Amino acid sequence: MEHVRQACCLCGLILSSLMISTGHAQTNPDEADREDVSRQIEHQLDLCMEEGDWTADAMRECASKASDEWEDELDALRGRLSRALAGDARDAFDASQEAWEASRDAEFRFISAYHEELRKAELGQGDLLSVSEIMSRNTVLKDRAAQLQRYLDGLEEVRE
Repeated sequence: MEHVRQACCLCGLILSSLMISTGHAQTNPDEADREDVSRQIEHQLDLCMEEGDWTADAMRECASKASDEWEDELDALRGRLSRALAGDARDAFDASQEAWEASRDAEFRFISAYHEELRKAELGQGDLLSVSEIMSRNTVLKDRAAQLQRYLDGLEEVRE
């Protein structure tokens, strides 16, 4: 009975990670506008996982690939926002970005430690835990990308 409870707990964790990562857990209508930033990455992630028949190895590889794509998206958004800002706003953005990177690193350490605790407690299969860990990290990156996109959108509205 305990194994069933543990398996259900792990499945719920992975499904919630997938739903958040792929945008199926939207909580307000404004998120639909921000979806444009991530739609291609999410679509490619879904296709990749489907092509891999949703096996743990394929899901892990697909999630890792999506992570690289999120990093590239963040680099592009940071560059666009930095070029769009001037003076004090750019300096404040640079300081904010530096603080976010420190926060991201701390969050990634927590995500790793959290998943290690799940492994030690033998809550589910290690293969699926590694997928959940990567997907959790991707959510952190996706959230930052959405935030930077909102800033850019705001600047575009002001300048129109």
